[in-house]
Amino acid sequence: MNKVKLAPWQLASAAAVFIALGNNTTLFSALAASPEIHSFAGLGFVASIVLLMIFVLDTIILAIGFGRLMKVTIASLMILSAVSGYFSSKLGVIFDPGMLSNMLETVRDRNVAEATELASLPLLRHVLLFGIAPALLLISVEVTPQPLLQDIGRRFLVLASMAALFTSITLPNYRFVSFFAREHHDLQFTISPIYPLVSTVRLIKKSFRANQTFRVVDADASQIKSSERRKIGIMVVGETARADHFSLDGYSRDTNPRLEQTTNVQFAHAHSCGTSTLFSVPCMFSIRDHGTYDVDKAAFESNVLDILRAAGVSPVWIDNNSSCKGVCARIDTINLRDNIDQQSPLYSDMGYFDGALIPEIDAYLGATGPDMLIVLHMLGSHGPAYSRRYPREFEQFQPSCNNASPTECTSDEVANAYDNTILYTDFVLQQLIEKLQAHSTDFDSFLFYASDHGESLGENGVYLHGLPNAIAPDAQTVIPFVFWASPGFRDARMSEARLSHDNIAHTLLGLYDVKASSYHKELDLFAG
Repeated sequence: MNKVKLAPWQLASAAAVFIALGNNTTLFSALAASPEIHSFAGLGFVASIVLLMIFVLDTIILAIGFGRLMKVTIASLMILSAVSGYFSSKLGVIFDPGMLSNMLETVRDRNVAEATELASLPLLRHVLLFGIAPALLLISVEVTPQPLLQDIGRRFLVLASMAALFTSITLPNYRFVSFFAREHHDLQFTISPIYPLVSTVRLIKKSFRANQTFRVVDADASQIKSSERRKIGIMVVGETARADHFSLDGYSRDTNPRLEQTTNVQFAHAHSCGTSTLFSVPCMFSIRDHGTYDVDKAAFESNVLDILRAAGVSPVWIDNNSSCKGVCARIDTINLRDNIDQQSPLYSDMGYFDGALIPEIDAYLGATGPDMLIVLHMLGSHGPAYSRRYPREFEQFQPSCNNASPTECTSDEVANAYDNTILYTDFVLQQLIEKLQAHSTDFDSFLFYASDHGESLGENGVYLHGLPNAIAPDAQTVIPFVFWASPGFRDARMSEARLSHDNIAHTLLGLYDVKASSYHKELDLFAG
């Protein structure tokens, strides 16, 4: 077989053009849909964007690709571009530092189930066609060796020429370029594979800046109890539940039939701290508000569970999700995924349905002992395989999507499967409340449910979650608060102010009558 002979700069430039044009469907579709682009200045902007992409990719390849590394670098970029291009065009996923942190956390937690769900057949098919197949074509190319200094000189000349071409097109059109780039800054998130690479660099830099000194907050916190009766509360951390799919919120489907029949249940809209579990769960328990919260520093600072423990309340974390994301590092913890019984009727998808959490609280429902907070971390409505989150008897809304890739189902099928997860969450919450009600003579109790973030179900071509807050739709950020309390424990109604994850820590401190300098009464949902 005769191989095509190319100089290093020729192969690098050809590969850069292919990568830039081959897996940026989302970017080019967004540009084509913009009326401003349909002009001479607009075409100049598109040319500037394409040239910049090619220049960046060419720079990466020519800077790294010496000798055998040339083909390895190109093949890696092709596969990365295919992967990020698929998630961007098919699911609306953006690989910002937060999303990359989530991926690393999945690996760290050894969450095989989640990784398996994302590795769908459509993804593998796309990567094979647009990444692996082009990479294999590199076998038919022979890179002609050149003297080192001559090779470096030509590489520099190619990049300098491209920079000059980019400048000559951009400068005369700078006013339009600066205007369009400022008004549509979110387009940068869709550039594959450049934005994922930039996010990787940012994540690495941030990891070196992490503060390793633990800051203890309110070590002298104390309880000033208004009653001698024991208090036991259940804080349920929901997963991927959006408020507008709760019939408690007026949703047209009856997704909360049990909670609607339960007395003393309150519902409210709230806004999530972020759009990913890794970001939001530590934020839910942080004493900081979302304006001062830093996910990288949260692990090195006391959270509300630490403060409750210092005050004499006994907190315990029971997990049916991947992990507590560092929140439970200093309290008693049970992770149901550590010793999975595959023979259990509640076994599903390398883990358990959330119903497995219900009997776990029995050991703590005694009449004596310190006040307790039981935190239950649900698997909830975690996508993309929504149909694996509930037993078959809860498949009320049909037909439901049984595919791990929601893009392979109709929008109605995706919504049906998702709504079934909310129906099952409704069942689990009602069962937990019933257990607390059965002990009403032994102690005062409450249940507080809050989701970590919401979920896109295909609206405007966006699926799942994890978009940067600046561009995330309400589907990913407007989440439900559900609160129930035993008679006489809390008669007040939840505040009607704009609620958010900021309220959770201070509400928990208020519910347990904890005196602490970090407590802010104005953020307590039930402060009089």
